Amino acid sequence: MIFHSTGLFAKSKTSSIVRKLISNKVYNIELSAGAYEKNIVNYLIKKKRENSKINFLIHNYFPPSRKPFVLNLSSGNKEIRKKSIKLAMDAIKLSSKLGSKFYGFHAGFLIDPLIKSLGKTIDYNNFPLKRSVARKNFVKSVKILSKYAKKNNVNLMIENNVLTKKNYKLFGYNPLLCVENKEINLIMKQMPSNVNFLLDVAHLNVSSKTLGFNKIKFLKECNKWIKAYHLSENDGLSDSNKFVSKKSWFWKHLKKDVYSFTLETRSNNLNDIKKQIKFTKSKIHKNVK
Repeated sequence: MIFHSTGLFAKSKTSSIVRKLISNKVYNIELSAGAYEKNIVNYLIKKKRENSKINFLIHNYFPPSRKPFVLNLSSGNKEIRKKSIKLAMDAIKLSSKLGSKFYGFHAGFLIDPLIKSLGKTIDYNNFPLKRSVARKNFVKSVKILSKYAKKNNVNLMIENNVLTKKNYKLFGYNPLLCVENKEINLIMKQMPSNVNFLLDVAHLNVSSKTLGFNKIKFLKECNKWIKAYHLSENDGLSDSNKFVSKKSWFWKHLKKDVYSFTLETRSNNLNDIKKQIKFTKSKIHKNVK
């Protein structure tokens, strides 16, 4: 099933985005980020009940908190980790109410990024964790969520982070979890059976160029964990969310037996979005293994 993300509609309210998509017959919607809305949960549940064609997926920082923060399940700050787990549990509960098959979220960080730096050069104000400690925190957090998700009949998906050359140069090391296949396999081997992997091909494209690893080898070595995809294009320097095309490198490497494919292409033009969905559908049916 092909979804389109709400996460790239600037700071618009989710209810407004959903209304526009549905009115244009885009019924498979991945809900991500957005501005805080007091009654968004009831709104989404109502929409789902009104129209059986609608399918929702919940992704990462959703529903948005009244007081914004950066979700980090590996944080060394116990309060941030506690808030992150709480938000993820709310997302799992909403996923269950909406009949969604899974809830996807980003892998953690060794530092706690500031909100203003998201999608840009990362800024932070805490002392970086040792990588082993960040991994331990992340695994512990996900296992807590796994038990809660199982009770709610929802699967979990960990998404690979994106490391740009700018951030790599700034830090002098990789401050993000799940960027390279070795660490992904190390973490996934510790996970319960209801936790799988959401591969963002755009993140992979950037990270592979930053660290100089082979992205096709990455795909092969992480293949058994992959159960969903995020799709968009870029130049390998930044996660720019450009349109996918015939020349996109990943088509022949996508698996068929996955839960979903979500387009994360940046556009406010509904006609462009519908064209991207139609084109992606044709490419997946033709090229997916």
